[in-house]
Amino acid sequence: MEVSRRERRWVRASWAVVVAGALAAALALVVPPLREPLTLLAATGASVGTMLGLVRHRPRARRTWTLLALMVVLLCAALALPSLGPDGVPAAVAAFTCGQGVAAVAVLGLLRRRPTGRRRPRDGRSPGGAPRRVELLVLALVLGLTAAQVAALALPTVGRELGHVLLPSANMVVLGVCLRFLVSRRGLTRSTHLFLAAAVAISTYDNLQPAAAHRVALPGDPLQALGLLCLALFTAAALHPSVHEALTPEALQRRRAPSAALLGLAPLLAVPVGLWWFGRSAPPGAGLPVGAFVVVGAVLAALCLVRGYLALRGSEHLAEHDPLTDLLDRRGLAAAHARALEEGGAPALVLVDVDDFKQVNDAHGHDAGDALLLEVRDRLLAAVGPQGAVARLGGDEFVLLVASDAVDEVVARVLAELRRDAEVDGLVVGCTASLGVVRPEPGEELGVALTRADVALYAAKAAGRDRAVGFEPALQVAVADRVRTGSEVRCLLAGEPGAGALEVHYQPLVELATDRVAGLEALVRWRHPERGLLAPGAFLDVVSSGGLDARLDAAVVRDVVAQLAAWRARGTEPPPVSVNLTAGSLVVPGLARQVVARLASAHVPAGLLAVEVTEHEPLPEDDVVAENLLALAAAGVAVHLDDYGTGYTSLDYLHRFPVEVLKLDRAVTATVVGERCSPVVAGLVAMARVVALDVLAEGVEKAEQRDALLALGVRYGQGWFFGRPVPAAELDHRALGRVAAGPPVPVPVPRAGGARPSAARRREQPRPPRAR
Repeated sequence: MEVSRRERRWVRASWAVVVAGALAAALALVVPPLREPLTLLAATGASVGTMLGLVRHRPRARRTWTLLALMVVLLCAALALPSLGPDGVPAAVAAFTCGQGVAAVAVLGLLRRRPTGRRRPRDGRSPGGAPRRVELLVLALVLGLTAAQVAALALPTVGRELGHVLLPSANMVVLGVCLRFLVSRRGLTRSTHLFLAAAVAISTYDNLQPAAAHRVALPGDPLQALGLLCLALFTAAALHPSVHEALTPEALQRRRAPSAALLGLAPLLAVPVGLWWFGRSAPPGAGLPVGAFVVVGAVLAALCLVRGYLALRGSEHLAEHDPLTDLLDRRGLAAAHARALEEGGAPALVLVDVDDFKQVNDAHGHDAGDALLLEVRDRLLAAVGPQGAVARLGGDEFVLLVASDAVDEVVARVLAELRRDAEVDGLVVGCTASLGVVRPEPGEELGVALTRADVALYAAKAAGRDRAVGFEPALQVAVADRVRTGSEVRCLLAGEPGAGALEVHYQPLVELATDRVAGLEALVRWRHPERGLLAPGAFLDVVSSGGLDARLDAAVVRDVVAQLAAWRARGTEPPPVSVNLTAGSLVVPGLARQVVARLASAHVPAGLLAVEVTEHEPLPEDDVVAENLLALAAAGVAVHLDDYGTGYTSLDYLHRFPVEVLKLDRAVTATVVGERCSPVVAGLVAMARVVALDVLAEGVEKAEQRDALLALGVRYGQGWFFGRPVPAAELDHRALGRVAAGPPVPVPVPRAGGARPSAARRREQPRPPRAR
């Protein structure tokens, strides 16, 4: 992650505090008269520095750090108050004790919090549950031994002698826990490291304090040097920018590998030795016998061996299970499939893909996506039951292994379970899936079965999603053809030899009242080297799914502009030509500038080009699309809305974009039968008239349709009745000749600001569109 210059200054300040604290501690050890003034200076600086760091960096674990800041202030008071004389010592002890109590409250509150987004499966399995129980048992034994030693020493002693054992014993436990935490967690921030170092230092300070009645270093005591270092470490932890993420539940739950977690138990093994060492000064007969420490130490060692065995099993588990869902991964799926074959029954395989999962990730973030995957996991486990197996291959793909005679029932349950809405982080999202089903064949390998299931899954997606499709050999042929077509299209757009060539055909757009060709629509074709001339339906889906829309649009625009320039060079003034621009092009920043520059370099007036936005394809609601279309309109390039009446957000598009012409979809035009009036067409034409837009009807195939559309107020038409799409060479003798014979078609002057022209102006100059 990139660190700003200001954050680098705070990092340097944090480490400067650590260095200054170390130098001050060394100076205090060498020059005893400086111990008291350095302590006072460090206490003041630590109080101010800690507050400054927390205010500046605003840690996410705000409650925890607020309590820790209070602990630092109390520690500063405990170290400074003895300088007031004997009367200040009791207050210093009280401040030190209160500081430890505040720290205990902060740590307990931190342990109670849990990160969000992770849940146990409904079957009750908890990955890593047994190792954690062993670790808790080790910690319970250590705490129990500490409590027993304190109790045994308390029986024959009173107050002051009890403090000699109770406080060092508690500090031994704190030291062991801090060291274990440092070893067993990964990805800890620098602030967390500094805080743990400070915690170890203050526990050591408390253990080395010889005057248990005081519990704080008196003026001139060499331990004041260690107190200086403790204050510096706490202050540096608060000043470091990483304090913003320090001690959050998510950060504290990032565990290291099982081997590192096992190493983290080693510090706790030293606690019995430390308890025995500090109990030696107790009166004879007080405290636990040496045998108790030996027995507990042996039990702890045995538990560590058990934890090591569980660590090995955990490593094997992680090698075959997905870390997010704890389902089988690809390796675990292979092992489960092999076991099923050994048991004598080839299982059926169901490949599950969550529909529109990417939209959840994009709209709500990856945490919400992970939560949805966990919900899907729970539902799949419930649908499959204990007799089957569920695996996650990655992303939103899951695999089910079920008995072949129960596959239909399981598939029905899966579809029913996943059709229920899911609640993710307080949001209700739709949750459906597409399934590819493969029934077992003798001797079939898992890889082959997965390939066949993927083919069936693709067929389910293509059929509308939220369904299951069984594998058939014909499906594999279709998918293979699609993959081959996708590869060939990439070669075509890259200009590689042998891939064929794109051809642009032109279909006339006719003014119904005069039969005059008012424009042309450019439709792309592919001259395939083996399959001949391919219509758009043979390859546009592959282009769209492969993210090649923008490249194909650019190639068509280039060819159309070149053809317009060629016609003008021969002395023919062509009609406007409309070119479709897909969402993949319109979201490209600077698209309008590129199109206008291409027109200018070819000396083609912008009014001879129109761009077409299809209503069948939803456009993203961002500023780039609107900026491109407004810039094109401002340059004189008209904007048309294609497939009107059957798409997504017609009125929204009319509001957002500078549309001049509506092209009625052929499905809408088909409602005009003979000379019978269509109320749908009549309503759309009336709306267009109100907003001063021209209307063009697609799919006009009969003279009766033309007459009826004209009577309804439709100005332009397109369809086989007027002419089929043909190459430019054939168009020269047909449409261009008809334009020359009819009334002249004026080329509009580019208008500034992209403002919509008046209705009268558009009546004089039409702008028909294009389909690919």
